[in-house]
Amino acid sequence: MSKVVAVHSPSRYRMNAPRTKTMRTAQHGSRLTTHDSRLTYPVCGFILLMSACSLGSRDTASVELTQLSADIWQRMLERSTAVRLREGLPIDELPPLTYQRAEEDALFSESVLQRAEAIGESGLTHDEIVTLETIRWDATMTVEGLQYFWLQSFLTPYSSPLPGLRQIFSALQLESDEDLNRYIELLGQVPRHVSQVQQLAAGQLERGVVVSAANLPAAVGLVRAGIGAPNAGAFAVTDERLGSFEQARIDRFRGRIATVVNEEINPTLRELAEFLEGPYATQAPSGVGISQYPNGAEYYRYLTRRNTTMDVTPQEVQRIGYELLAEFRERMAEIQAELGFSGTRDEFHLFLRTDPRFFPKSPEEVAERLKSASDSMFARIGDFFFEIPQAPYGVRRLHRALEPTQTFGYYDRPTASDPVGYYNYNGSKLDERSWLGLEAISFHELVPGHHFQIALQNENEALPAFRTAAYYTAFGEGWGSYSSQLALEAGMYRDPYSRYGMYVMESFLATRLVVDPGMNYLGMSLEDARQFMRENTLASETEIATESLRYSTDLPGQALGYQMGKRKILDLRSRARVALGDRFDIRRFHEAVLRNGAVPMVVLERQVEWFVEQER
Repeated sequence: MSKVVAVHSPSRYRMNAPRTKTMRTAQHGSRLTTHDSRLTYPVCGFILLMSACSLGSRDTASVELTQLSADIWQRMLERSTAVRLREGLPIDELPPLTYQRAEEDALFSESVLQRAEAIGESGLTHDEIVTLETIRWDATMTVEGLQYFWLQSFLTPYSSPLPGLRQIFSALQLESDEDLNRYIELLGQVPRHVSQVQQLAAGQLERGVVVSAANLPAAVGLVRAGIGAPNAGAFAVTDERLGSFEQARIDRFRGRIATVVNEEINPTLRELAEFLEGPYATQAPSGVGISQYPNGAEYYRYLTRRNTTMDVTPQEVQRIGYELLAEFRERMAEIQAELGFSGTRDEFHLFLRTDPRFFPKSPEEVAERLKSASDSMFARIGDFFFEIPQAPYGVRRLHRALEPTQTFGYYDRPTASDPVGYYNYNGSKLDERSWLGLEAISFHELVPGHHFQIALQNENEALPAFRTAAYYTAFGEGWGSYSSQLALEAGMYRDPYSRYGMYVMESFLATRLVVDPGMNYLGMSLEDARQFMRENTLASETEIATESLRYSTDLPGQALGYQMGKRKILDLRSRARVALGDRFDIRRFHEAVLRNGAVPMVVLERQVEWFVEQER
C-alpha cells in the first residue's frame, strides 16, 4: 500500500467575494443560477430545445447551446470511464480501443461543430460564449485528429491504457453482491482490452509506425509488469474494501478473480509481450521522433497546436524555449551570488548534485516536504484568491510498478469514491532525487496548482456539467507552472536553495520547448537532446533518459503545454495590470482565469480581455 500523508481539508469555502448561488436541476446535472451584480452566469438549466425557461424566456441561441451542452455531457457519461468514476456511476464496460471508436467520436464531433456553428453569439452571456468557443475548439481538434489515429502511441509508459486499469479497478465500489458481480464481469473484459492493444500495435506495424528501439524495452516491461499473482497485482482487492462481506463470500470472490487473472489475463499479457519482443521488435527504428513516420511532420504541427491550444509553430516554440532558458539562467546566477558560491555555474551544479544534504533520506521525508509546502501556501491563500475548493488534498507514493518508468509522478483528481485530490510522488532512487525542487512541485501539483484549479472546476455549479470534466494541457499544466511562480512572488520558498530549485524545475520545463520540437520536427537526435538537458538542468541520468523518451517516443508535443501555458497566463496578467493600473486586483484576476474552468488558451485570452473591460 502507498503511504498517505494526512490530507488537508479546508475549513471554509467562500472568501470575501460575492458569488452566485447555484442549484442542480434534475435533468443531466445542469444548473439553475441566480446573479449578483458583478458576475454573469447562465440562468437556465437543461431544457428541451425551444421550450421556455421557468426563470424567463430564453433567446434561441442560448436554448440551443444549453441543449448542445447537455447532449455532449450525456455522451461523456455514456462513453468516458474517467467521467463515470468521477460521478460515482457504475463501470460496465472498458472502452474499446479501436479505430471505429475514434471514427464514431469524430463523426459526433462533426455534428457538434455543425450545431455550434449554427449558434450565433447574439443574445449569449459572456460565459455562454466561452462555452460555445470551447465546444467549437474541441470539436475541430477531434475531427482534424482522426487522420492521425495510427500515429498515436498505445504502448509506451505514459500513453498505454494498461496502467489505467489499476486505477479503474481500485476505484470500483464494492458494497453489494451486485458490485462484486460487476467487478468480475468487468475483469472478464480485460483480455479483450489487452488484445485490442496488440491489434493496434499490429495495425501500426503494417503502416510503418513502430515504437523506437530506445523505448521498446520500457513498453515491454510495462506489459510484463502487469503479469502477476491475483492477490498482488492490479486487480487485487484489499481486506478493507471487502469489510462488509462474510468470509465465505470473500473467498468465492477472490477465487473468481484468481481464475480470470491466471487463465485469461496473464496469458493475454504474455502473448502481447511476446509479440512486441518478436516480429514487432525487428522493425523498431533506431531513431526517435514522430516525424520519421508517414505524415509524422504534419501530425507534430497538429500536436503543437493541440497541446498549446494556440496557433503556434514548432519553430516558434523552440525559439521561446531558448529565450526562457536564458532568462532563468540570469535569475539562477543572482541566487548563486546571494549564496556566496564563487565558483562557476557547472561547479555549483556539481555541488548541488553531490552534496548529501540536498537529498531526502526516506520516502516519508519526500511526502512531508511536499505536504508542508502546500500547507504553508494554503495559510496565505486569501491574499491571492477569493474562493477555495472544498475538496481536501494529500500526497501518497506512486505504485512501485510505475516508478521505474515515470520521472516524477502525477495528480489524481477527487472522485465520488475518494473525494481527496492526491499527488502521487515517485519515492524510488532517492539518491538521484534532490529535494531542491520539491516545494515547486508541491505548489505546481497541489496548492495553488492542479488540485486547487481542478477541484474548483469540479465544484463550480455555474459551469455546464460537461465542462467540469474538461482538461487542456496548456491551461492545466500552465496553471501549475504559474502556481510555482506565484509562490515565489508570495515569498513561500523557505530559503535561497529552494528558490534555486524552483528555477531548476522551470529550466527543466523550458528545455522541453527546445528538445521536444527538436527531436520530433527539427532533426535533433536523442543523444543531442540528452546532452542539451545535461547542460541546462540538474536532472539525473535516469530522469534524462525517461524524460527524453517521453518527449520523443511517448507523448510528442504534450510537454509543450507547461511553459507555453504559464507564459500565456503571465502575459495576460501583465496586460491586465497595465490596462487597469491601481484598480488591478490579483484576486480578481485569478477569479477571471479560473471562473470558467479549463479552457483553450485562445479562449482564455478573450475571457481576460472581457474581464478587463468589466473592471473598467
